[in-house]
Amino acid sequence: MQIDHASRRARKLISDLNLTDEELRQIIAAARINLATFDPEYRANVTQLSQELERSRPTIYSWADRALEATVESLRSIRTGRPPKNSNGRRPRRRPERS
Repeated sequence: MQIDHASRRARKLISDLNLTDEELRQIIAAARINLATFDPEYRANVTQLSQELERSRPTIYSWADRALEATVESLRSIRTGRPPKNSNGRRPRRRPERS
């Protein structure tokens, strides 16, 4: 599996999250399996993915299931709508989280 680091967004995420090549391959495999599950126009060859990653097909599916569970949990926890106004009638400014 060839990983493309050309995208600025990809490079930033790789750097920010300190991702290894192995982690990138796992992320890509999980995303492909989930996309193939829900998008009838997309096809993924799980056997080929498992051979490229030297992991079993059940392991690949397990990664995909765990990634999907995390995605769903994250989406469900996102607050929708506008933030409430302060007593002065203004909305608080969003400040980036610091680690």
